[in-house]
Amino acid sequence: MLLKTRTMSGCAILMVICLFPLPARTETPHIRLEANTSFWWTVHEQVENNLRQQGSDDVAASEASGFNFRQGRLAFSLLSPDQKIEALIRIRLEERTDIIDFWGAYHAAPALNIFIGQMKIPSTGEVLTEDHRLDFISRTTFGRQVSDYSLSRTPFISSLMASKSYDRDLGIACKGTIRCRGEDRFSYFLMVGNGIGSNKYISGGESDEFVYTNGFGHFYYGMRLEAMLPPWLTLGAHGSLNKHDDMALSNRGPVYDLDRQAWTVDCSAQLPWKQKIYAFYGDGSMDDFIEAQRYRYDYQGWGLWVLQNVLADRIELGFRFDSFTSEFASDGNENTQKNWTAGVNYQPQRYFRMQLNYITKQTENAYEPDFDDDIVYLNAQFIFDTGFLQ
Repeated sequence: MLLKTRTMSGCAILMVICLFPLPARTETPHIRLEANTSFWWTVHEQVENNLRQQGSDDVAASEASGFNFRQGRLAFSLLSPDQKIEALIRIRLEERTDIIDFWGAYHAAPALNIFIGQMKIPSTGEVLTEDHRLDFISRTTFGRQVSDYSLSRTPFISSLMASKSYDRDLGIACKGTIRCRGEDRFSYFLMVGNGIGSNKYISGGESDEFVYTNGFGHFYYGMRLEAMLPPWLTLGAHGSLNKHDDMALSNRGPVYDLDRQAWTVDCSAQLPWKQKIYAFYGDGSMDDFIEAQRYRYDYQGWGLWVLQNVLADRIELGFRFDSFTSEFASDGNENTQKNWTAGVNYQPQRYFRMQLNYITKQTENAYEPDFDDDIVYLNAQFIFDTGFLQ
């Protein structure tokens, strides 16, 4: 009797499993974690300030030396099992902790990838390079300014003067690569964004944010095109337009007009003797109307550098020259800053890199005192990334 009962129970369980099968184990997304940090040691920097201490009238120190937590990033990304849907969040740790990249993407095909969220805007190849992969410790003067000045930051005194973009904006973008004969030959990057920079939004009374109102269709429009012909040579060009008429920063004002344009061309070559050459030229302009004043500002820059790998690719020697010229109100008073940089990169393993740079800066201006500074600084980078399934 007991055996019969157990047999009937086993048959019942088997029937339940057949009628109501256990749910199949679903595939989980691919998860990736990235982290990198950069610590600067300014060994010596010459600083011309002409300051004096009140009371004693002592001359202020004209040099600087110290340590700097220059850059820190923590990123977390998800990729669907079919590799069609991707999401990424990257947090900036230096200065203050906040979100710097946050987007979702649909990868329809290698030639069509749609991104929605906060991301880097189209620019030069140097600006689009990740911070921890730069050839030199810091970017060129033009590379540090072009994104800010293409978006909302102003070089003149205004409420937007401190509006740093971190090379990013919130919007929608399309990216793609076109292959010919089995190799990547062309790529494009098109973007429409708010035009005001990282972690700043446009919304009216429904969600009061950085910008209260702006005209219909008034956005940032940017694009970058690249051609790899032949594969060791990359030719790139970018252009952008950012126009906002009668933009209100809050329900009480002020009311601003932003009119920004910028364009660049660049090339990068990987030579067979383990040499890398990069060059760029760029031009930009502003024609803003802010607080009853019209502000015109024009700027341009160019740069050229070469790097040579030595000692089993662990040591890299580099030299760079870059120039940045600016002019207010088209008055003919141009201010030109010239920078010469010599550097050594040492990477004993993929997780760690040291960079030592010497840079000399000179400013030429017919109406203001010349600027002549020298800097010696060291950068220590720690780079980690891992992918796993959950």
